Amino acid sequence: MLTYVDTLRTSRAQLLATAIDTGSGPSATLTVYTGTRPAPGAAITNQLALVVLKFTHPCAKTVSGGVLTLKPLAEQMATASGAPTWGRIVDRDGAFVADLDVGVPGSGADLELPAAEFFAGALIRINTATITEP
Repeated sequence: MLTYVDTLRTSRAQLLATAIDTGSGPSATLTVYTGTRPAPGAAITNQLALVVLKFTHPCAKTVSGGVLTLKPLAEQMATASGAPTWGRIVDRDGAFVADLDVGVPGSGADLELPAAEFFAGALIRINTATITEP
């Protein structure tokens, strides 16, 4: 696996935070979906959006040692029921930033959530999130 010096890893993590914070809209979002993840940034087809979580602005709590620690994402109500399998981050203007796999703790997914299924009406929140550059 390719690894970088900490200063480069930290710069890459800061670039991600900057990309999330880009735009003039109210907030960047992480939408969690069911179904098969499309190609990066490709159109959503038959995937079902389960919940749209909002980032605070700025999104970063800290960026250090190649790790972006995010501020908590605002609690939102799930709008549909289903098994979360992937998520999409868009900036404050709704432009694509990143897609990520979603799974339960220990799954090795990019985003590990403690629920294998979401239910419409349930409150979903992410209190702690870190993204570590390789």
